[in-house]
Amino acid sequence: MKCFLLLLAGFALFAQQPPLDLDAVRAEPRADKRYEKALDYASEQITEARKQYQDGKFDQFRHRVADVVEGVRLCDQTLRGTGKNPSKNPKHFKRAEMRMREILRRLTGLEQDVSVDDRNVVTKVKSSVQEIHDNLLFDIMGRRK
Repeated sequence: MKCFLLLLAGFALFAQQPPLDLDAVRAEPRADKRYEKALDYASEQITEARKQYQDGKFDQFRHRVADVVEGVRLCDQTLRGTGKNPSKNPKHFKRAEMRMREILRRLTGLEQDVSVDDRNVVTKVKSSVQEIHDNLLFDIMGRRK
């Protein structure tokens, strides 16, 4: 019985691992899984960027922060590629919007934690993610002109 529980716990941990790279996310054939993995990837990049910054690896920090917006863009492209109307079928769009809001909060925290010299990198990425988030939200609300 203990072996079964350990095996089950191992599968649960493996299933929750974030994607290693954006190419692995792009390879996901199902759009509903691809957009979630893209957001997982973006969120993981924030975590990694914070670690790289704390370790003094500033080039890797900048690279990780730039990868956040790439993950969010892939999510947006995937959702829009489904051809569904966000205001009439908002389920996946709203889930993505809420996750993007969480990513924006984490980017704000990162922005406040880094030095003034490195803040501009995070600010640019945050504004790009904010723009994608706002467009998605306007589409869900159906008020976009």
